[in-house]
Amino acid sequence: MSLLSPVEGWYYKKVSKDEKMWMVIALILCLSLFVWMIMWHVYGKQNPSSITYRTSTAEFGKLSEAYIKKNMIGADNGVPVVRPDANSDVFLLAEMWRWSPVLVLQKDQSYKFHISSRDLVHGFSIQPVNMNFQVYPTYDYVLEFKPTESGEFKIICNEFCGIGHHAMIGKIVVIEKDEDLKLYGYENFKKAASTDTAANKDVPLTDAEMALMGEQIYTLKGCGACHKTDGSSQIAPSWKGLFGKEEHVIENGKQISVKVDESYIKESIKDPTKKKTVGFENTPMPVFPLTDDEIAQVIAYIKTLKN
Repeated sequence: MSLLSPVEGWYYKKVSKDEKMWMVIALILCLSLFVWMIMWHVYGKQNPSSITYRTSTAEFGKLSEAYIKKNMIGADNGVPVVRPDANSDVFLLAEMWRWSPVLVLQKDQSYKFHISSRDLVHGFSIQPVNMNFQVYPTYDYVLEFKPTESGEFKIICNEFCGIGHHAMIGKIVVIEKDEDLKLYGYENFKKAASTDTAANKDVPLTDAEMALMGEQIYTLKGCGACHKTDGSSQIAPSWKGLFGKEEHVIENGKQISVKVDESYIKESIKDPTKKKTVGFENTPMPVFPLTDDEIAQVIAYIKTLKN
């Protein structure tokens, strides 16, 4: 913006020849890019799918969880690993702050990705191939996907989604043969425990079975996005060595000390805002609709995570 008023009559002054030339060049360039944009949308090989369905976060979450239970072969740092059949539907859920599940795909086979968010807008970016899409809650975005290169590919969130945005990194592993699973440590993965099988048992679950069920809940519900089991605690307290520990929390604006026992963990799951751990007051924890049996299984799993 000029500090001085323009000279009177400037509007009627003739434009010089070189300025007219640049204006014409700019106009031609803009029109060319506009036409090319339309051609790329129609004839380009990387156009995003136009198939989108309306859904709800609860509905997509149930579909994703059922899909993981059916195809799960193990877990990688608390994230379920699935190996779907070729030419099948694949469900991928974004949430603060993880992508679930890890996908093991077959090279040169087609898949139909169903991508949605549980909470807010995330960016779905596959690296290093530089594919980028946006993921919205309440929408099921369908993407036709055919991997043509084997290897490990990272899924990066390129839409800022909160304090744990930098750690929101997923994984797609593309293999050519079963022996390639050894490259990623997946060759010895065992099938997760089945909640249906456990529910039909007439005898009570053993402590080991309870802990295994709790580990499955930890994996399926996405607890590992914040609560790590290796002792690290960047976003939320680590579960390693947590049970029996004295923890400093804030309740009703006052700092107090509590012992981490069954009742405290159960209360923290059902009402996570009542007692907030000091140092993690600004990390929002969602309320997970777990049954009392599921909470007991989670507690059994936490008990096994000793220092």
